[in-house]
Formats: sequence, structure tokens, C-alpha cells
Amino acid sequence: MSRIVPLPSTNTVVDSSVAVINADGTVASFGGAGGAAAPYADQQVVTASAAALTTRALLNGVVIKAKTTNAGKVFVGASGVTATDDGTGNGFALNAGDAVSIPASTTAGIFIIGTLNDVVYVIGS
Repeated sequence: MSRIVPLPSTNTVVDSSVAVINADGTVASFGGAGGAAAPYADQQVVTASAAALTTRALLNGVVIKAKTTNAGKVFVGASGVTATDDGTGNGFALNAGDAVSIPASTTAGIFIIGTLNDVVYVIGS
């Protein structure tokens, strides 16, 4: 025999998301850590100096993809990332068309550098 158990009227954690349930069982709000509730997509032009990604709150992380027609490599890293590709640099290299997934709660602190006017695509949630 099944029985119905009322949901609590406080925050309930489900798969790293927070659902606020009203006393009558309806969902008052739903979202994730940092307030990210929906995916976002962005494009950013690469420069020859390290530049921060547009800051966004994330629930599931971010994917950064280099445009397939880029002229050079894009390097992804923290503040001060370099475009040095001789074993002494500190960035993760993306060739044209390559992508990297970063599990993060925000894009703050993720920087890119590379060939001027190349492009990266950014998608996160």
C-alpha cells in the first residue's frame, strides 16, 4: 500500500538543483547554485591579450569551442593565461573546431587568448 507524504515547505535538493515547494505541493521556484536557471550561449572575439569570458553563473559548467575557421590556436586558462605553445605556457590549447568542457559554478576566472579576431563559442547552464 502506498501512502502520500507531503513535501516539506523548505528547499529540497534534487540533482544539485533547488526546488522551493509551497505548502500545497506546487513548485514556487526552481534553479541551481549561483542562480543559473537556464542555458545561455555567447560568442567572444579572441584577442592577443588574456581576456575574461563574460561572467555568468553556472549550474552544470561551461563548454568553450573554437570556431572551425579560426586562423590559430585559442588558449583557455586562468588570469594570466599565455599563448605560449612550447611546453612552458599555462593554457589549454584549442585548435580550430576543438572544444573543452569545464565544470565550474561561474565563468568568472576563465580567460582566453590567441590569434586576434578568432572566435570562441561558449555555452553553459
